[in-house]
Amino acid sequence: MSTSKPAGRVILTYARSLMALVIARSLAERGVEVIACDDVGLTVCSFSRHVQETFTVAPWDREPEKFLEDLEAAVLEYAPTDGAPYVLMPVFREIDLIARNRSRFEPTIKVAAPAIRSIERVTPKHRLAELAREAGLDVPETWRPHSLEALRELAPKLPYPVIVKPVDGAGGRGVSCVKTPAELETDALALGFDAPPLIQECIDGEDYCVCVLAKDGELAAIMAYRNLSTFPREAGAGAVRETVDEEPFRAEAEKLVAATKWNGVAQLDFRWSGKPGDAPNLIEVNARFWAGIFHSVESGVDFPWLLYLQTIGAEAEADEPEIGATTKTSGAWLLAAIEDVAASDPHFNAASEAWHEAKARIKSGDLLAAIEKAGKAVGKSLNVGEALSTLRHEVRALKDAPSELSSSNDPLVGLGALFVLSSLVRHGKLPPEVTYKPEQPTKPEPDMTPPARKRPIIGITKPEDGDTLAYLAMKLAVWLAGGDAVKLTARAPRDPRSVDGLIFGGGADVYPKRYLGQPKPGYRYDLARGDMEASWALAARRHNLPVLGVCRGAQMLNVLAGGTLHADLSGFKTERPSNLIWRFFHRLPIRVRPSSKLAKITRCPARMRVNAIHLQAIRRLGAGLTVSAREPNGVVQAIEDASLPFWIGVQFHPEFLIYRAPFRRLFRALVKTAHARAEERRAEQRLRQEAALADDSENAEELSKAAVR
Repeated sequence: MSTSKPAGRVILTYARSLMALVIARSLAERGVEVIACDDVGLTVCSFSRHVQETFTVAPWDREPEKFLEDLEAAVLEYAPTDGAPYVLMPVFREIDLIARNRSRFEPTIKVAAPAIRSIERVTPKHRLAELAREAGLDVPETWRPHSLEALRELAPKLPYPVIVKPVDGAGGRGVSCVKTPAELETDALALGFDAPPLIQECIDGEDYCVCVLAKDGELAAIMAYRNLSTFPREAGAGAVRETVDEEPFRAEAEKLVAATKWNGVAQLDFRWSGKPGDAPNLIEVNARFWAGIFHSVESGVDFPWLLYLQTIGAEAEADEPEIGATTKTSGAWLLAAIEDVAASDPHFNAASEAWHEAKARIKSGDLLAAIEKAGKAVGKSLNVGEALSTLRHEVRALKDAPSELSSSNDPLVGLGALFVLSSLVRHGKLPPEVTYKPEQPTKPEPDMTPPARKRPIIGITKPEDGDTLAYLAMKLAVWLAGGDAVKLTARAPRDPRSVDGLIFGGGADVYPKRYLGQPKPGYRYDLARGDMEASWALAARRHNLPVLGVCRGAQMLNVLAGGTLHADLSGFKTERPSNLIWRFFHRLPIRVRPSSKLAKITRCPARMRVNAIHLQAIRRLGAGLTVSAREPNGVVQAIEDASLPFWIGVQFHPEFLIYRAPFRRLFRALVKTAHARAEERRAEQRLRQEAALADDSENAEELSKAAVR
């Protein structure tokens, strides 16, 4: 593969997915800046060190036009100003919508997706059968009855067992293998006939996933893997994967990409007996990245990087895959191992009811309930000792196999499961990943309500490296308050017009020479961050943005207003613990000025208890600032500028106290003020545009009169 590392920026969709996480790692490790989006917050990408920023968009399936508008706005906002490569890389099923509307994004950003005419040759899934007849592809016989009556007429003639699947689904959800007409009718009715399900001949052999990258209808990269185990066992998604030789599938893959003039990545699902004389049968084509993209990358074929290079017009050569490489899917592999043990236990019939319920849970995506039911199933076995011994062997065998979440240098991505909570708050329901229902096309009803306002953007200053826990806690606090957080660092400045409010975060000491103090020998001050925050403070004043300073941030607000700091608090009588960890949990009583904004916002007119992590504090107040809270020993704990809508600094860390209402109110007040300011700025922008149009109209009228004269 090419070793050149062109700088650039990529926007990824479907940030909740492990697929997006794998793609982000692949690109970021080669110097590409990654930004990710989704219609929910708290995604796996928002907690990854490989993703610079995340933003939210409308749901692509329920609000396609709003999704496109949100994505268009983000593309313009994040566009590089230095001419660096800029790529929009759809990750999942939104690729059809983006490809169909490619002209709305290009040439500002290059879209890494096949042409929509290519995608429509294979999507929805029933179109593959039509393509197969034209291109001479080997596919299973396929039926698509459009009504229950047609199904009942067809059912007695089918060669059971057959596969029933939704016409548009992913991850094995909704797919089943049926052995009788009665089972067929039950499963087909569950999918419904608004989008008639597919029924396919069940081909003897194993399932193989063939992953390809094509350029102008020719293969540029190919690798293949099989699932050593799936969950559920029948027609489930891969839990443990193994790389196999791709050569048996190459000819069919070449015919497919040539017939569709494919330009991008795709996953081809095959069924094959493994016998040299038998032809593999193409089951379906997914016109996008695949759930096993992590396995592909681990095997040595880095499709995200290859696709990026191809999209920006750079040369790239794919490496050969490592045959026999094995990976596991986080969580699912353990459930698959449990089910394998269950299937081999002759006494397991006693647990059948609990086990069937566990499988039903996992099919609907309810992983936690599935684990609970699986545990009950194992517990009901009459041969528990033997079952657990077998299970231990399975676990040991795969203990060292890599998975998407096993990267030691990205330790917080597991928090991405919180996107379920985000979906509940943002959309009032669970996301489709955990509540599978077959896709049913419905006629969109006109939405007569005014368009929803965007959540205000709150910029949080932080050092280039470190302070990750505080930043993530701050980000969560902002999100719970109704805003979306973006980080501001010295190396990643933003346009002040792109944020609606600011938080000056905590961190290292403020450089003493900013307030005529003396630097500590050997102490490493963050001078670049100080300059960046000074610039942001001026911008906040100029744009009338609300600002919250936290710990060092409060001290910075004071210093930038001409105030000074106590560089050492040893002269003050205090009872706080000397150990840093204990200071996180210590609660210090402070006195709040009743008439202050802090008192009104937190509804604590006299006292509150806060944490005390700081080792410095405000000494002389800066111009325009007043004290709103002090410790009993006189140390300043909060300051504010009463002349501004929201300009508050607190010496404590409210992001670690959001389990208490007063501190949640502080973040809500910041976000509410930011939202109001964002609306004002939009109104001001509309007025400027209307004035400009009026001026243009007057100028045109004058020119017309002059032409007549």
